Amino acid sequence: MTAAVAALVHERGGSVALSDVAVREPGPGELLVRIAASGVCPTDLFGMAGSAGDRFPAVFGHEGAGIVERIGQGVTGVRAGDRVVLGFDSCGHCPSCTAGHPAYCARFAELNYGARADAVGEAGAATTGWMAQSSWATHVVARESNAVRIDRDIPWDVAATLGCGILTGAGAVINVLRPGPGDTLVVLGAGTTGLAAVMAARHRGVTRIVVSEPSADRRALALDLGATEAFTPDDLAAAGVQAGHVLDTVGVQSTIDAGLLAAAPHGICATVALRAGSNRISVSQSRLLWGRSLVGVIEGDADISRDIPLLAALWRTGRLPVERLVTAFPFAEIAAAVDAVRTGAAIKPVLRMVPAIDPAPTVKGDLLAQLREGRVREDDLPHLWRSLPAVAPAQLRGLWRGQGLSTGHRVHRLLAASGWFGKLFTSDDDVAPLVCERPDGTLAADRALARGGAMLRTVVHDGIPTASMSYDGQPIIDHFTRLSPDAVLGVMTGRDAADAGRLYYFLLERAADRPVETA
Repeated sequence: MTAAVAALVHERGGSVALSDVAVREPGPGELLVRIAASGVCPTDLFGMAGSAGDRFPAVFGHEGAGIVERIGQGVTGVRAGDRVVLGFDSCGHCPSCTAGHPAYCARFAELNYGARADAVGEAGAATTGWMAQSSWATHVVARESNAVRIDRDIPWDVAATLGCGILTGAGAVINVLRPGPGDTLVVLGAGTTGLAAVMAARHRGVTRIVVSEPSADRRALALDLGATEAFTPDDLAAAGVQAGHVLDTVGVQSTIDAGLLAAAPHGICATVALRAGSNRISVSQSRLLWGRSLVGVIEGDADISRDIPLLAALWRTGRLPVERLVTAFPFAEIAAAVDAVRTGAAIKPVLRMVPAIDPAPTVKGDLLAQLREGRVREDDLPHLWRSLPAVAPAQLRGLWRGQGLSTGHRVHRLLAASGWFGKLFTSDDDVAPLVCERPDGTLAADRALARGGAMLRTVVHDGIPTASMSYDGQPIIDHFTRLSPDAVLGVMTGRDAADAGRLYYFLLERAADRPVETA
């Protein structure tokens, strides 16, 4: 057993207080994690109120981040000393999990709400197991399946936001709604989840981001983080906004009504908030008949092993400045942190179990400039690619200058030796994939190196249906997502495209028309 301190709630609706406990050793597939910081989320208040059953005495908290101290038998993905973020758990074997949607795991309730006797206190057993972690404690037992390793550059205050609220808001935008340039997104509620959605939408270049929020301070913060407009709920209705994408982060009848009212014909309204009981709502069928959709989303339809590193990459490049939402509390002041959620005094309270340095500002300049200057880590490129909006084949017409980003890749060495300039997209069926620059400055398509030409089609890569270029003479496909109207991020895939398990990423920027010899 490991001596620990946990925040216990002894009865339904009771207060929270620190207590000495002893935490059991990790079993097969499990980890003992020393928690450094944990978020406080409205879902914790949901559990404290008894809405997930009579599980008291209980330890809540489900946005834990810390250091692995010991591992159980069979654990291979992490080791002692690794820093991890804890998220929701899933079985990995049911139809939803195998289809890439573990947030809808058939065993979600059992794994995440099932009570466990992980800790014992002076007054008897302390019931734990809240969202598979009960992170309001200095030490917890988690499963390898709900722990994601993070790098040391992610501050604890930031790491402790990534396991639920930020994951839900950003995930709903990136994984479900997928708005992009030219689209309008309406976000109902400017709490952690809503503001994460605003930041993710801004990152994706969404043209119009409209926030509905009663608090003037939160409306102002939403505008600072990327919203283009912010209304009170009454003013939103009067403004008559019509959006192809709506996100409801509140989950009550009035916001469902507002979401469907704001959704344009063929628009989609996603609702993510968790409320007690069945939380019955009524829906205007006449609104739905115009092709509108209302969809429920759990945890941003995220795969934590994929999406927590994605969120870390967005933070690292300054695209997701979640520290702007954080108010830090010493663990001893947990009652004040819980009250700050209940009253709305803080957007994202974070409990510090260990002393922490405030995270450094993440304003790192334009992402395109970071890529040009080689300031983006190669490990972050796959996550950035997936986080960006799709490209239509017709948007790639013309000449594009290329820049390799995976500079240690063997393909990069080959392209550098060839004098690679970029690509020429004349039409969907007429593409010069390797345009090279001769010593005299003229451009020519190197058909020998490319083994012919290429064609453009829409193909799904990493869950994103987007413009993709397939080579005529070799099993290689390049896939593109959009950085700006004149820049795309590309990845080369196909047989033998990987080098030591890594794919090749490159930047394309639209170039002024120049003659290209294609014969």
